[in-house]
Amino acid sequence: LIAAKQVTLHDRMLVRKLVLSEGRDTIAAAHGYHQERPNEVMEYRARLFVLASGQCWSPHLLLLSANSRFPNGIANRSGTVGRYMAGHKFISAQATIDEETFPGQNMTHSLISREYFRCATNKPFVRHDTRVWESSAGKEPRLRSTEGRLLLGDELLNEWRSRALKGSSVRLRTYYDSHPSADSRLTLDPASKNRYGDPMPKIEHQLDDAATAREGDTLAHCSGVFDRMVTASNGRLTGKPTVSAYWDHPAGGCRMGFDPASSVVDSYGRTHDHENLFVIGAPTLPTGGCTNGTLTFVALSLRS
Repeated sequence: LIAAKQVTLHDRMLVRKLVLSEGRDTIAAAHGYHQERPNEVMEYRARLFVLASGQCWSPHLLLLSANSRFPNGIANRSGTVGRYMAGHKFISAQATIDEETFPGQNMTHSLISREYFRCATNKPFVRHDTRVWESSAGKEPRLRSTEGRLLLGDELLNEWRSRALKGSSVRLRTYYDSHPSADSRLTLDPASKNRYGDPMPKIEHQLDDAATAREGDTLAHCSGVFDRMVTASNGRLTGKPTVSAYWDHPAGGCRMGFDPASSVVDSYGRTHDHENLFVIGAPTLPTGGCTNGTLTFVALSLRS
């Protein structure tokens, strides 16, 4: 596209503000600043503007662009820009099993099951995927024995073989439905600013009341799944399953919806407040679902 001159790419350019048209609610321009010329404003004027900056930076720019007509930020008459920040909490465990794996060959790719996308109606609502990664935990070579003695040469290799060839280590994980509260949000942090003095984004995730109430059932259910998995492989968990301290696969912040009073964009990503401004991809999701959203982001972008 660049070679055919259908796209002009301006790299190292930070867009800090969207500017309204005079007397209208359309976007007239975007103000950008090149890293090597931080005091020089580059004004971009266009018929359409598309924000494709991901879950964090799209709502951040909308909030930074506040003005007298939109004092809470561009596209934010509903007050929902930066709210309902979504993603996935997850439960993890480590286990040893009898099956043979090959640590280091495929560690970034998991086996994944979607068997649990639907839950029985007579059980607490828990919807999740299930993943298994090979792991080298406890199987790495050691320079010292358990007594602290230095190991070299064949002694090192033999000690490594004695551990590495006995079963396998695996990492287990379930990503589960993590419905965000309206107070799961991105705000502008006056205590942290970039080189231009703009407040940086601060994200604090929070589940809604229903999701919070079922956290205990979710942990119990997923722990039971892990137990069944390792039992089937004549293995054991090497520690208690734990809940993540952060949310993975970030989405939300410019949620889509039919009602302009409770959402930022429509199903095509067009903002309710500005007919020539679109937000694309991850920020438009109302929730994170229960698995990686990459293909969903792509599909929504193509639709837009």
